[in-house]
Amino acid sequence: MNFLYTTPDINLGTVAELNGSLVHVDNASNPALQEVYDNHTQLYPSITIQPLEQHTPDYINSTNEEAPGYLEILCNKAKSLLAQQWNENRPAIETTTAFKEGKRVYDKYCKPVNSALEHLTFQSNSQFRSIAWHPHKNILAVAYKDDQVYIYEKKNNLWACQVLSHTKMKSITCLEWKPKATGLLAVGCKEGVCVWTIEKTVGEDEEPYRHPTTAMTYLTYPNHNDISALAWDYTPGSHLLAVASAVSSTLVIYDLLLNRTIPLKRYGKGDILLRWSPSGEWLFEGGSSGVSRLWDTRDWTSKQIYNPPGVWVQAACWAPNNRILFYSMYGESDIHVLFLSGPSTQSLVDVKVLSTPLTTVETATNIPTKVGGVIRDISIDRRNGQRLAVTFNDSDLIALYSLKQVSPLSLTEETMLFPIGYIRGAKTTFDRTTGAMEITPLENSAKPLQTSFSYTYKDGALLAIAWDNGFITFVSHTFLTDEEMRKRFI
Repeated sequence: MNFLYTTPDINLGTVAELNGSLVHVDNASNPALQEVYDNHTQLYPSITIQPLEQHTPDYINSTNEEAPGYLEILCNKAKSLLAQQWNENRPAIETTTAFKEGKRVYDKYCKPVNSALEHLTFQSNSQFRSIAWHPHKNILAVAYKDDQVYIYEKKNNLWACQVLSHTKMKSITCLEWKPKATGLLAVGCKEGVCVWTIEKTVGEDEEPYRHPTTAMTYLTYPNHNDISALAWDYTPGSHLLAVASAVSSTLVIYDLLLNRTIPLKRYGKGDILLRWSPSGEWLFEGGSSGVSRLWDTRDWTSKQIYNPPGVWVQAACWAPNNRILFYSMYGESDIHVLFLSGPSTQSLVDVKVLSTPLTTVETATNIPTKVGGVIRDISIDRRNGQRLAVTFNDSDLIALYSLKQVSPLSLTEETMLFPIGYIRGAKTTFDRTTGAMEITPLENSAKPLQTSFSYTYKDGALLAIAWDNGFITFVSHTFLTDEEMRKRFI
């Protein structure tokens, strides 16, 4: 698939898509924006995180059982002294021949390997840990590197910001809004899950401030730490939350309505991700030890899906039709499809639908640009299922594809993904007084970390992109949905 004529120059940024054509501009005066205005396509302002300083609480209520005893205090002092002596003498010890040889033998034969902890979720030192759209509103939750969650709500041409902070929120890895609720947000952390109940508040201040009306429930399960993924049940009336751990293959289901915890214990070394289908029938569990599972949540039976040796599922997303799961493997540049052709997990069809090898293409002005390569993340338009965004480890461009619905019988014969073009980052701002818009392409070295499509954008799709330089930008996609096409021609 050739993107030769749809690759933007390094001095351009992408702000919109109009019926299959991407709009790349260098500033707000670019003539290409006229078609965006004529089409009444709304452009969204970019987000720049303004970290809110964390304050130590004045008082922490602790029970007598939590207070440390005399022996525990002595033990902690001994540990601290040993750690100090080790840090002081470690450089000299590491230079000895005995240490080097011992370390070589240990790393080769004895060192425990947990491939789940090698996942980008735990290895990333980037500013953003995770982003998630609210299922019913123009609200974006952002987990930042300071272990606080910033809740951005769009107010006209600015983002009002409120902040969630708690001492239990350490080493945040993921977050997820409850689909059938107005304000329930689960945040996965090092030791457990913080479930926030967020009340509606009115505010139009861009300066971040602590959310005034929230309540938090903390969920933990023994030996179930290093939380790697969360997934809410989409079934109406359900209060089930699935939680995966990078160091345990026990899938823990929390029932928040009945206050029950159900562990589904299976063999393995940990899980990478969870994806609950929009209908609530299927739950995909991506494992790190060679086996993934597809759960039928009606009777909680599962089908094992064997990964190739040494790799695991890096990214996955369900299509809105509940029958198609797109996924990619760690270290690979292919996209596969799991297709449910029947009513049970025994009807799975697994087909490779796209390969994106690392190549060099030329832009319209003959500038060579690296595109493709190892896939980092994939994201689907969850409202219509007609757009798929693919980010890569070694490219600062995001590939955008149009999806065509095909039957399982023709998956190997018909093309399912059609290239639209590449997206390059562009920062968009609006003057608060005059409303004047300013567009600035992001620097060429900026790389996309995560992408997420909004649930609520009605004129097509809205893509949020978190970049490693601290910006979150948006691309508005306006196109005729399949339903609108049928209404016009039938």
